[in-house]
Amino acid sequence: MNNHWNNIVELGLKNQAEVNSVLEKLMTVARPDTVYSQPVTAGDHTVIMACEVSVGAGLGYGLGGGTDSQPASENPSGGAGGGGAGGGGAMGRPVAVINIGPDGVQITPVVDVVKLGLAFITVLGGILLALSKMRRVGR
Repeated sequence: MNNHWNNIVELGLKNQAEVNSVLEKLMTVARPDTVYSQPVTAGDHTVIMACEVSVGAGLGYGLGGGTDSQPASENPSGGAGGGGAGGGGAMGRPVAVINIGPDGVQITPVVDVVKLGLAFITVLGGILLALSKMRRVGR
């Protein structure tokens, strides 16, 4: 039985090392060369794109054990087990254009119309829901 628990713990440590490796790879996305593009020069102007970079990850792992009425020779697992899962992702979007020219530095924001539209619809839905609940309570 002791050997079985050692195997489970060993497997858990191996999985944790693999998860740490994946997390390290995800975190390398947030480098300065990812956030700021390489400068592009045309004439007297140099343009740099600034981006927002988001990284997220989640994981879980569990071990369990129990007693079993069967002898260990008939049921070598002894009612123990474990499992784990994880996931992650990264996203980037442009947020500004930096223009460096003879007149100085100009920073022009990049407006995400879709994101603004979705935010407006969400707020409007929340307001309408609150108003309908207030009407029901008032009756």
